[in-house]
Amino acid sequence: MKKPLASDYTVVWHNPDREYYVEGCGLVHLGGEQWLAIVPVVPRGKMLSRETLIKRRSAQSLVHVVRSADNGESWNKVSELPYYSAAPFLHQGVVYLFANRGGTEFRNDDLLLLRSDDHGENWSGPVTLFEGHFWNCPTAMTMKDNLIYWAVDDLSCGKKRGPKIVAGDLSSDLMNPSNWRASNTVPFPGMSDELINPDFAGKVTRYLEPNVIDVNGSLRVLARAVAARQTTTNLCAVLDVVDDGSDIELSFTQYHPMPGGHLKFCIVRDEVTDMFWMAANLSADGQGAFGWEGEVGRPGGNDRRLLMLMYGVDGLNWFPAGCVVRASKLSQSFMYPTPAIQGDDICIISRTSINIPDRHDADHATFHRVRNFRELAIELRPEIEQK
Repeated sequence: MKKPLASDYTVVWHNPDREYYVEGCGLVHLGGEQWLAIVPVVPRGKMLSRETLIKRRSAQSLVHVVRSADNGESWNKVSELPYYSAAPFLHQGVVYLFANRGGTEFRNDDLLLLRSDDHGENWSGPVTLFEGHFWNCPTAMTMKDNLIYWAVDDLSCGKKRGPKIVAGDLSSDLMNPSNWRASNTVPFPGMSDELINPDFAGKVTRYLEPNVIDVNGSLRVLARAVAARQTTTNLCAVLDVVDDGSDIELSFTQYHPMPGGHLKFCIVRDEVTDMFWMAANLSADGQGAFGWEGEVGRPGGNDRRLLMLMYGVDGLNWFPAGCVVRASKLSQSFMYPTPAIQGDDICIISRTSINIPDRHDADHATFHRVRNFRELAIELRPEIEQK
């Protein structure tokens, strides 16, 4: 039996306080042996009233900024920021950080941007790019035609929350909100009844955590699709983007089979081969799938033990490269992955549950390195016939 590709990992962050948990983490390769990790730690909602949770969320959420100077072998905290979630990106040697405050009316408020000129030790004050109620964890961003594109969930749509594209002009001052544009929001369009187990028809069905990728010059958004508490697994939502330089139009296209599409996934493009690589969870609990509340024998897909690596060329059809890491218990998980490429290796930060009885409310952030990852792929493109 084959072993996972990266079972040996280093701990980026450990949160021992069970009143809080590790949220979706970000990862940026700074060059050489230097890495930057973004680790949000937020209040748990278990056993709290909604009023208490809201107060804690807005006042006690923290983003820990952690750095490695030895290729991820050891990590040191360099700063912290008072936000609920954050997603970093690097442009011309400068680290930028999308951030969301913990909200009171909704879970999150506003889309903010911060800047660090010293790799995360010191940060500018935040500027508000867009007011409203937005959220996403680190997912794929795309730089194209001197623009950066990302997608956030618009929480003001309530149960029909849906993605909105934001785009910044990389040739101008990104800290100036006037250099940013936003698309329309596409509310959740619903799913066919045939995809939903009637026993779970009253549960939440939605899409969330969108990725933006460039497929042959066209922008595509892929979002996690949750069908009635995951009674139908391995689906993603596909949306298409048209940017005429003035307005950005986002439209729903279809649902499409995607391994692990029912849980958070993250895509990175490999410039060497012009292929996409994706880290995602596959469910395989072996006892009849577990639903969100942990019902044995119910259709589900919330098993987060198996963190997988896949690849493809169009963002729709994915091929397995292997299992990155496997947790041994249903209460454990390696989830909410964010990959980044360094030379011949692909590295992944995971939101990880190890010593806490809940696969969702993680107590660690862990760093995994898959060496020589391109050797795991076969050539997918057909040979050009010579006439």
